[in-house]
Amino acid sequence: MIRSGEPLSLSRKVLIVEDHPIVSDSLFRLINETFDNTICIHAATGSKGLSYLNSNRFDIVLLDINLPDMTGIEFASQARSRYPYLRILVVTSLAQRHIIEMGVSAGVLGFVLKTSDIKDITEGIRQVAEGNSYFGLGVKELMNGHSVSGTSTPLITRRESEILKLIADGFTNQEIAEKLFISSSTVDSHRKNMLIKFNVKNTAALIKTAISKGIL
Repeated sequence: MIRSGEPLSLSRKVLIVEDHPIVSDSLFRLINETFDNTICIHAATGSKGLSYLNSNRFDIVLLDINLPDMTGIEFASQARSRYPYLRILVVTSLAQRHIIEMGVSAGVLGFVLKTSDIKDITEGIRQVAEGNSYFGLGVKELMNGHSVSGTSTPLITRRESEILKLIADGFTNQEIAEKLFISSSTVDSHRKNMLIKFNVKNTAALIKTAISKGIL
């Protein structure tokens, strides 16, 4: 049993956007054992999460940053632009100040770390569900430090990371497409997105910048 005593009242419909089954299952159990009158739906990708939002009204989203098809920041930006009432709590292992700043700019109300204790995560869910901002203990310590926005590392998806490594190894778009079982146009789209994220004009500059930032 995660929590003793009677469950707390929440009365919310919750969407969990998280691709790791162990984490999503843990959040699902935590919510159901801690709060009364909640309905939880799980999405393993950002696109699936957005699809659920199109057909259901959720009160709160528990969101991972590192999703297979998009970043949590991209998800939050799209979700909040479509549904301004939506309240988003990021549950992440990426404790980086610039990510938190981008999340807040995208409309995220709170951040807690996956390594936080049950009390911290529960309080984050409760506060964000009520429309309040909440930053977990580890996040508060990070936010009280010095800003690193000027030297931040671009946030890329897992697929973009895979493609970036293959580009650095000298593979063409077609060869990458065959290796990853996707289309050549999809590879090119990811490549162009990374040029924008890294603020560079060509692939050579992309690789150089990625190496300088420790991504490759």
